[in-house]
Amino acid sequence: MSTPSRVYSVDTSALIDGLERYYPEEAFPALWDRVDGLIDEGRFLLSEEVWEEIKSKDAVAKAWCEDRQDRLVVPTDSGVASAVQEILVDHERLVMNMKGRNRADPFVIALAQLKGAVVLTGEGSDGTANRPKIPYICQEIGLPCCRFLEMIRLEGWRF
Repeated sequence: MSTPSRVYSVDTSALIDGLERYYPEEAFPALWDRVDGLIDEGRFLLSEEVWEEIKSKDAVAKAWCEDRQDRLVVPTDSGVASAVQEILVDHERLVMNMKGRNRADPFVIALAQLKGAVVLTGEGSDGTANRPKIPYICQEIGLPCCRFLEMIRLEGWRF
């Protein structure tokens, strides 16, 4: 019996962790070939809001995403917008932290809810009700969440 394929809704921080902090493409080409495989299978997704964040603040991630944009970026539609509104009803502080740097966070979570996906983030689990982070919200609503290394383990990849 095969394991069901996981889908990932990717946060900006996870992509920056992967591409710059821990697993740069030039040092880990086989890893990024596998990520490209996930993209080709429709299992590694970026919300349109994450794409907007990346375009405005990170050159390495922007260049990487540009080559894959048509297969990677999920447009914000009415379903995503509605799910974001529902998330913010109970977790409005999610977008109040860090001077607007996390405006895409509810979109990452909403996309994961709609796609039955795991949230992939670089954020730590030290969030609180007053200063929520993605893992905190995911725990509150029962949504799976992990970091980049955990995704590698979940996929069973060996290098």
